[in-house]
Amino acid sequence: MPRIKADNIAEHIAQQRAAVLDAAVELFIERGYSEVSLSDIAAKVGLARNSLYRYVPDKSHLLMEWYRRTIPETIEKWRAATAGQDPPALRLQRWTRAYLAWASSDEHRLVGPLTDALGSLDETTRTEVATLHRSMMDVVATVVADAGVPAAQRDGVVDLLAGMVLGAARAERGTGPDKDLRRRLDAAVAAILSMP
Repeated sequence: MPRIKADNIAEHIAQQRAAVLDAAVELFIERGYSEVSLSDIAAKVGLARNSLYRYVPDKSHLLMEWYRRTIPETIEKWRAATAGQDPPALRLQRWTRAYLAWASSDEHRLVGPLTDALGSLDETTRTEVATLHRSMMDVVATVVADAGVPAAQRDGVVDLLAGMVLGAARAERGTGPDKDLRRRLDAAVAAILSMP
């Protein structure tokens, strides 16, 4: 029987799952999701490939595990950025910086493969992805509501704001932060919130 490096079996399994996830994310970022096999992940962790199946059934489930871990961290950063009594436009400008930082990160590139894999995941997992995403956007919706945007328009405004930030992140990819682009983004946020 293999030795475990934990106080009990449950802790050992949790440690192994974490190690598998960390190795997978590192390899996905380094090589690209489609270029990494379960064998590559098993080798990085020091497991036989058949042993890897004890911890995860396939690569798409590893993406889901990554998303489960990442979204709560992202939500906390967004809440911190939007906290306080400042005007909503200023709070959302801080949020745009937090979102730009995440959208520009290497890990954010895993959102695309997760989106592509949704069709292969069960309905419960797809619902969980949608719920996690909605929880993230609820942080923004709260500030949009504080700005007085009518309830019927909030989802559209949140989608518009998120789309602008993702567009800015794409524009900055490879060049880094663009001061003029960010000033325009700030002005757009303020203009959207000031509309009657």
